[in-house]
Amino acid sequence: MGASERSLKSAIFVLKFGFGLFFCSFGLFLFNGQHPYGTGIVSLGFLIIGSFFLSVARVKPDGNVLKYRRWFRWQAVPYSEISECGESWVFGYVRFHRYVPPWGRIYFARANASDSLFGLDKQVIATIRSKANI
Repeated sequence: MGASERSLKSAIFVLKFGFGLFFCSFGLFLFNGQHPYGTGIVSLGFLIIGSFFLSVARVKPDGNVLKYRRWFRWQAVPYSEISECGESWVFGYVRFHRYVPPWGRIYFARANASDSLFGLDKQVIATIRSKANI
């Protein structure tokens, strides 16, 4: 297992499970039955943020298809279905011609770059863009 693979597994663990479960549990902890409307709105915000982090995927550019996995099963999508690919904050994203629940895009974790101390890997995004001709 290379350094990039270890970095990606660490990023997925921290971003997906660490932040996701933290924000979801904080949202549930914050809810107060005596003030259901005020705390319910704030709790709902934390639950939405937590569900975003829990929906972060892992992508693997393959020969003719892009493979992604959110939980257990790998999904394969042909590169002709991809309309946009880029980076957003610490995540990369892929937008398809069709809607992909729950956010309309696949947000994926990126490994640390091997040529920079604090940078994130841009090679996966460049590979997807070149194979999708965008």
